[in-house]
Amino acid sequence: MPRDKDFWHIDWDEEFSTELTEIQLEVIEKVAKEVVDRRMAVPVMMFLESVRPLNWVASQLMLFLEPFTAWILGFKELVDLRRALQKRESISVIIDKIEEYETERLEKLKQERKKHTGVIKRVWRKIRGKSDETIDKNN
Repeated sequence: MPRDKDFWHIDWDEEFSTELTEIQLEVIEKVAKEVVDRRMAVPVMMFLESVRPLNWVASQLMLFLEPFTAWILGFKELVDLRRALQKRESISVIIDKIEEYETERLEKLKQERKKHTGVIKRVWRKIRGKSDETIDKNN
């Protein structure tokens, strides 16, 4: 359990607000980056789409398990994620962030492949005995 002086204090305005705060958006971004880094974007998005109607129930389950998970996970981020999941638009925001980071990852991967494709083609041409000049004349 954290030794925070506000541990037992509950901010009811924040608890029942309908908009995502900046802190909750940061936690959502952190979760989305972690999902993309582990290359689990598609399964997680499918899971989130399937449990979208149950996001409030999931947040209440997290509230129930909070005393146990506080020791395992970072307590503050867990509370912020739970509060974010209480809001309707949170699942959509998480999915959008995952899609955004996955698109960035795929673009970087394409750029890396383009860099290496030219080298591989040149090596293959040398192996086959054709020079770059003969290929340019044929095209």
